[in-house]
Amino acid sequence: MPESRSSWDDLPVGVALVSAAGELIEANACLAQWLGQPVGLLRGSRIDDWLTRAGRVLYHTHVLPTLHLHGQLQELSLSLQSGDMTLPVLACASLGGAVDARTVRLVMSPMRERQRLERQLQRAQRAADAAPVLLFEYERDALGRGVFTYLSAGVERLYGPVEQASMVPEQALWSHVHPDDLPGLLRAREDSVRAGGVWGGHFRVRAQGASDWAIDDILATPQPMGDDRWTWYGTIADVTRQHEIEQSAQLREAAQRASAAKSEFMARTSHELRTPLNGILGFSQLMAEDAREPLGPEQRRRLGVVNASAMQLLALINELLDIARIEAGELRLLMQPVRLLPLLQQALAAIEPMATGAGLSMTLQCPFTVAVQADATRLQQVLTNLLSNAVKYNIRQGQVAVVVRHADAQVRIDVQDSGPGMSAAQLRQLFQPFNRLGAERTATEGSGLGLVISRQLVEAMGGRLEVTSQPGQGSTFSVTLSTAAARPAAVPREEGMPGARPPGPRRRVLYAEDNPVNALLMEQVLAPLDGVELRLAASGEEALACAAQWPPDLLLLDMHLGDMDGRTLLGRLRDLPGLAGVPAVAVSADAMPDDVALARASGFQDYWTKPIDVHRLRIGLLQALERREAPP
Repeated sequence: MPESRSSWDDLPVGVALVSAAGELIEANACLAQWLGQPVGLLRGSRIDDWLTRAGRVLYHTHVLPTLHLHGQLQELSLSLQSGDMTLPVLACASLGGAVDARTVRLVMSPMRERQRLERQLQRAQRAADAAPVLLFEYERDALGRGVFTYLSAGVERLYGPVEQASMVPEQALWSHVHPDDLPGLLRAREDSVRAGGVWGGHFRVRAQGASDWAIDDILATPQPMGDDRWTWYGTIADVTRQHEIEQSAQLREAAQRASAAKSEFMARTSHELRTPLNGILGFSQLMAEDAREPLGPEQRRRLGVVNASAMQLLALINELLDIARIEAGELRLLMQPVRLLPLLQQALAAIEPMATGAGLSMTLQCPFTVAVQADATRLQQVLTNLLSNAVKYNIRQGQVAVVVRHADAQVRIDVQDSGPGMSAAQLRQLFQPFNRLGAERTATEGSGLGLVISRQLVEAMGGRLEVTSQPGQGSTFSVTLSTAAARPAAVPREEGMPGARPPGPRRRVLYAEDNPVNALLMEQVLAPLDGVELRLAASGEEALACAAQWPPDLLLLDMHLGDMDGRTLLGRLRDLPGLAGVPAVAVSADAMPDDVALARASGFQDYWTKPIDVHRLRIGLLQALERREAPP
C-alpha cells in the first residue's frame, strides 16, 4: 500500500486505490464496511463489481478520460452496490502513480449525509430569508471601510432591490439611512470595537421609492479577525410600529398624568372656592329666613342678587368638576329603569318660576308608563339643563314643549323652544366648552359648559344628544335612550322636615371645624332647632377632649383639620368609651366621588358637601339623630 493504511482507516469516508486495469489495489475500513466485505476480499476485485451499471458507464466514459486530461475531478456522483444494497456517494477522483502505472484514487462520502447537510443549509437559508428581519455578516478593515459579506432576503423588504454579491459595499445600505443618523450609527460601530460589546441603536431609513422615513434597529455581535479587522453577525429590524406604539403609550401616559394633575387641581380649586361659598350661601339663607329681623324689600332684592351670584359660581364649579370626572373616566353612574313622567314633571317644576318670569308657556306630552335605562340623577341634570336653555334662549311670550316618543326599543325626548334658532355655523360650534355663540355679550347667564356636560352624560348612559335648528324657527334638542326592561326606580325627590319629635332630653352634636366662618354658620343654622345642643371644636385634639368629657349623640367632622384629617379623628373618637356606635357625618368642601367613597369606607354614615343648604342640613341632622334613637 503506497500510503499508510492506518491513516486511511481513521477517515470517516471511503477511500479506494484502483489500477489502470480497474482492479482494486487498496481500500480502507470505511469502504469495506459500506460494501459489507473485509478489506482482504476487496483487494483484487474489479471496480465494476461494486459500481452500479450507471456508475460503471460514468466511470469509464467520463471519469477516466477527464482524469487523463486534467488529473482530478471534483464532486462526482456515483452509486455503489453490494448485493441488493445501493449507496449513492459523492466522490473526488485524482490520478497518480508513474506514467506506465497510473492509479486512480477515489475519496467517497455518502450522498445522504451531503444531502442532509444541504437540506439543513436550505432550511437555514429559507428561515433567514423568511425572517421579518435582515440577517447580515459585515466586515470592517483596518481603515474603517465596511462591506456586507452576507445579506438575507430581508434586505429587499427593508431597503428595496440590492444587487446580491459575495461582497456588497456598505454604501448600498447606508445610502438609505437618514443623513443625521448615519454618523451616530458608525460611532456605535466603533464603540462596539473599543468595548468589545454589541453594535446597537436606532436609525431612520427610507426604502427605495418610499416617501416616509421608517425606524430600524441594528443589533450585532463583533468578532475580532486580527490586524484591527472585525466581523459582525447580526440583524436589522424595522421597529417603526413598535416605536409608534411606544410613543403612543408615552403620549397616553403623559395625557393621563396631565388629566390626573388637572383633576387634582380642580379638586383643590373646588375645595378652596366651596369654603367661602359655604359662608356666603349659608348666611344669605339665614338672613332671608330671619323672622326676628326681617329684611326690607330693597335689602331682600340685593340679598337675592348675592345668593344668585353665589349659586351661579357654585354651578360653574360643579360643571368644571363634572368635566374633570368625565375626562378622567371617573364618572360613576347608577344605571336602572327610570320613569320619565315624574322626572320631567320635577324638571319642569324647577324651571317654572324662570319661565313664568319670561312670560313663556310650557307643555308636556309623555306617556304615563314609559321608562328608560339611565342614571336618574344625571338624567334629571341633563333635562333641567335643556329646559333651562330653552327658557333662557327664547323670546318673550314664547313656548317650550317637551314631547316624548317611544319606538323600536328606544325613547326620544324632544325639548323644543320658539327662540331665534341657530345657523349651521353656530351648530358646528355648539358643543365646544365655554363657547356661548355670542350670548356672553347679552344679559343671559351661562358658562358654555352645560351642553358639553349634557352630551357627555347622555353618551355615558348609552344614548345620544342631538340638535336641529334653523334661524328664526327655534331649536329642538333630542335625547335618545334605551327603553327600560324592568320596573322603574323611584325618581329622586326633595325630602321634607321630619315630623315633630316628642319632648325629650337635648341631643348633643359635636362639630369639629377649624374655619371660624363655617363654625359660626353651623352654630346659627342649628340654633332654631329645639332639643339640639351644639359644641364646637377647632382641632382634632380639642374634639377628642370634648367628646371624652361630653359624649355626643352625633359627630359632624370636617375632613381637613389643622392637626389631623377627619378619618383619623373618627378612628380615635371610636376608641373612646361609648362612641363606637355614634353616627358620624363628614362635612367637607371636597366634592370628588373618591373623597366621598373613602369617607364612607372609613365609617362615616353620610357626607355633606359644602356649601351646605340650610334646609337640607337641618333635615339631614334630625334624620341622623333619629337613627341614633332608633332601636337596633
